[in-house]
Amino acid sequence: MRDSRPPERRRELRRTVTAPPAGTDLEALAREADHVVWEPPSADTLPWAVPTGRTPRELLRAALTEGAIGGPWERGFPRYAWHRTGDVVQEFRLAGAEPGRYTGYTLHPSEWPEGLA
Repeated sequence: MRDSRPPERRRELRRTVTAPPAGTDLEALAREADHVVWEPPSADTLPWAVPTGRTPRELLRAALTEGAIGGPWERGFPRYAWHRTGDVVQEFRLAGAEPGRYTGYTLHPSEWPEGLA
């Protein structure tokens, strides 16, 4: 009789800061990345809350340059990037078919990624 269990899936843990692949130029990656507005926000999404005058694109590019990223990697970009300003963390996630396009949202403190300084 064959084992009918599905194979184990091995995915990287979500919301864990990981090192980029060897040879990755984070500054070049940041220059190519762009932020797109995600509409419509769902009822359970926290409002965009950053206590600075920086734009989402600037925060995304800072997160990528600083290496606050998490895999898996898709089309040359990390699926996740995070930026922390005080007690607020923004998560940026790859969105759409175009490489390097991210959408962003505020995380609840219980959702903050492991390893984010």
